[in-house]
Amino acid sequence: MKMASIIMGSDPRVATCRGRLQTRRCQINQEINKELRLRAGAENLFKATTNRKLRETVALELSFVNSNLQLLKEQLAELNSSVELYQSDSKECVMPMIPLGLKETKEIDFREPFKDFILEHYSEDALAYEEPISDFMDMRQAIRTPVRSTAGVALLFKYYNQLYYIERRFFPPDRSLGVYFEWFDSLTGVPSCQRTVAFEKACVLFNIAGIYTQIGAKQERNTCAGLDGAVDALLRAAGTLRYIHENFTNAPSVDLAADTLLVLGALMTAQARECLLHKLQLQAREASGERLDLDMCLDLAQESAQLAATYRQLYDKMQTEAVFNYVPYSWVSLVHVKTEFYKALAHQYCATGLMHAAGARAAARLADLYGPDQQDDSMLSALKYEDEADQVALGRAHLSEALALYEEAQRLQRMCRELRDKEALSRVVGAARARAERDHTPGQDDLTDLLDAPSIRPSSRFQLALTPPDFAQHRVEDLFKALGPIAVFSAKRHWSAPRLVQLQKQSRHRRRREEDQLKRRPSDKRDRSEDNSAYYSQVIKNDDDKVTKQNGVYISSFDKNDYHPKVLDDYEYKENGYREHKRNGRKDLRRAASEHSIVSKDEDGFGFSVRGDAPVMVAAVEPNSLADIGGMREGDYIISVGSEDVKWRTREEVVRLVRRAGDCLALRLATPMHSHKSSPETVRQSSSNQGSVSAASTASSGSTATPRARRLPSWNPFRRAARADSTHRHSNVIFR
Repeated sequence: MKMASIIMGSDPRVATCRGRLQTRRCQINQEINKELRLRAGAENLFKATTNRKLRETVALELSFVNSNLQLLKEQLAELNSSVELYQSDSKECVMPMIPLGLKETKEIDFREPFKDFILEHYSEDALAYEEPISDFMDMRQAIRTPVRSTAGVALLFKYYNQLYYIERRFFPPDRSLGVYFEWFDSLTGVPSCQRTVAFEKACVLFNIAGIYTQIGAKQERNTCAGLDGAVDALLRAAGTLRYIHENFTNAPSVDLAADTLLVLGALMTAQARECLLHKLQLQAREASGERLDLDMCLDLAQESAQLAATYRQLYDKMQTEAVFNYVPYSWVSLVHVKTEFYKALAHQYCATGLMHAAGARAAARLADLYGPDQQDDSMLSALKYEDEADQVALGRAHLSEALALYEEAQRLQRMCRELRDKEALSRVVGAARARAERDHTPGQDDLTDLLDAPSIRPSSRFQLALTPPDFAQHRVEDLFKALGPIAVFSAKRHWSAPRLVQLQKQSRHRRRREEDQLKRRPSDKRDRSEDNSAYYSQVIKNDDDKVTKQNGVYISSFDKNDYHPKVLDDYEYKENGYREHKRNGRKDLRRAASEHSIVSKDEDGFGFSVRGDAPVMVAAVEPNSLADIGGMREGDYIISVGSEDVKWRTREEVVRLVRRAGDCLALRLATPMHSHKSSPETVRQSSSNQGSVSAASTASSGSTATPRARRLPSWNPFRRAARADSTHRHSNVIFR
């Protein structure tokens, strides 16, 4: 991944109002962290000391620290209430939205922990991975200052997807890497520190939701396209918050707690419904002008009642003990103001429809407008829905209720110190109240003026569906792909350090020379090899000699002093990775292989087969073959063939490289620990760093595992019996 694609979506030099606000938030978080440490130290000293004078001094210091903490938290709450900075730049005033502030984090140096883990766990050269480590650190530094746009969201998603690989590469489940992720709470400013990557992921997702809310808040809500963009962004934010709630538990910070996430998700859903109501208002004005018909007014009334009911439920959730002390008071007050405002707007729309479009058509709609409990009211039941005068009187009652609710909304705004100076909010509520006052005319002195407006039944034709985060849209490439396929080479799996195995076939010229030497050897010469450490071959020219096959082993009979126990071993390495036993009529027989010397034909293979792709594994190893002597084991991963790294190669490509190697083959192998069934001694032997097996001489050119040779059999089948009575000798010998 190139540097340009990593930094795209981040601009640490940006100096907008929102950027300065986030910078100030970071400073306050640092100051809160400092005060918290001072308070913790003072409390510990107060508990530990027994000196009365010192305890009084510490108690006084604690009072100062708590006072400073309270002031800092008030400043942070004031920053969270600065919602006007995130609104659109339109001159027309709209109802302000509540966006989320981003979580702040500290810079982390991954160089030493990652290099140590690469060297220890993967047995790779850590210096070769300095560039991927730097790219990852640059990416994390970039997410600390994302731009408030889709580019910033894409940057955070790419970092989140990269964490998938980082977690599996470098964070084993059984021990700690020594890397700590520290993030500051978005609501309280209190820092939280965790070792798990899950905490880092949750914080990144929270910032993704925060940017979505800021994108939705700054949309032009005077057009249908802008409102559609705001609805989409807010629903994506709500879906991301719900994803955090469903997939991450035991959050160490308040803003990631389950109750807080539910409240914030409900807040974004309510604001999305609010944008849909504004879109309906725009479409209604475009269709009917300033004078709306009855059906449209009553539809807008029920939509407004539904929005007011949604905000009312949200306000009740914010009053719970788990949330009330942490959510900014300005947010709670604004939600309360919106509850009363949209309830008033519902009554105003209902009054407009009844007063300006009264008639027979209104009677059918009024039955659906009010709930069954409202229709049983004695005062309301006295009215005739079919009577136009009664409909007008009912409309005036709704208008009076709207005016009272507008006054309540303004009162709630004045009671909150942070909302008093919100000019946009004051102008929106004031304009709606002014329209209601223009429509309101004092009624006649009759009983209809004493009528209380019935509650409007909430209803909506919109069904909101939250949009979960789309991780597949922002695919990334594993920065540490060179370590191998992550399904095998990961932090939770273990394998031996890669070892070098060198296999060498015997040349045609040398084999012919050794055969000639064996032919000149006297037939009655005794084989005094007690350790079975060399091969020998001899062509039996006598056609009367009988060669039989028992249990897959060719056996030559002998009598008196002539004996020829032989094993015919002729294999051919096939292209598909498997060997086939090749039978022919020749009678050249050779003895079972020792550890360090082997005679091999030109058409013979190395004695192993492979299977699988990325990585290719050793499927089987022939006994007494070059591969067996070299230390290859079934299930070994082939890391490289010669100088070619083959961790990502297919089986066909590995077979092609093995064929290209000719008579001398060098492999780097790693043995998986979880599936190796051999003894501990075998594991120690197979995990050696280097080994070399050559068929060119009878001496070992290197040790496959340890300097100690393989354990010898307890008996030698080729030794003559020591007893004087030769009549009891066996006529044949089987060596398995």
